[in-house]
Amino acid sequence: MKLLLTSFTPSEEHDRELEKLVGKPLTDIQMAYIENAYDVYNDEATLVEGRDILKKKGYNFELVDLRRWKDDNTGLRDLLASKDVFLLTGGNPYYLRWLMKLTGADVMITDLCQQGKVYVGASAAAVVAGPTLHHFDELDDPNEAGEIIWDGLNLTAIVLVPHIDNADFGEGCRKSGEKCKQAGYPTQWITDAQAFLINGDEQRVI
Repeated sequence: MKLLLTSFTPSEEHDRELEKLVGKPLTDIQMAYIENAYDVYNDEATLVEGRDILKKKGYNFELVDLRRWKDDNTGLRDLLASKDVFLLTGGNPYYLRWLMKLTGADVMITDLCQQGKVYVGASAAAVVAGPTLHHFDELDDPNEAGEIIWDGLNLTAIVLVPHIDNADFGEGCRKSGEKCKQAGYPTQWITDAQAFLINGDEQRVI
């Protein structure tokens, strides 16, 4: 598996590591950008700002709105398979996990990552990459989801705990991380500036 798990949008240092993971310059990487975790906030301005940041950094991305495939996912796998990277934003992990299951994107992305595609997840999407969404409900409301799914995608056995130094929600993230540790899950904690890279057996904080 190849994963880059962050608290926020990847930094320039993280971009360089992403290039190594994919084996292409950033401008040549074909990326599916999935911002559905943020649907629950009804905050278009922040979404536009996030897209603008990626454009300025040179990301070549296509916005993939999973809501479009809620009733019929025909064509979704082909679209995802045409990309090198799946970049998923922060937001509500429970809502994102439900929408991924509803559209079949969870199975599609997992299968494609097993074939060598790269998963980049920020905040909520980084949590979703792991084995469980348990213990993060102090931060986000599971009832935002149409169905509460406690299992993550299991792209890694490690629970990523983001934002541990954040002034606004660092305390909640640290509490969630402690509960995950007490429940027996391996955890990796990162600050807002850090990322956790997984490339097969290689695992390191950058």
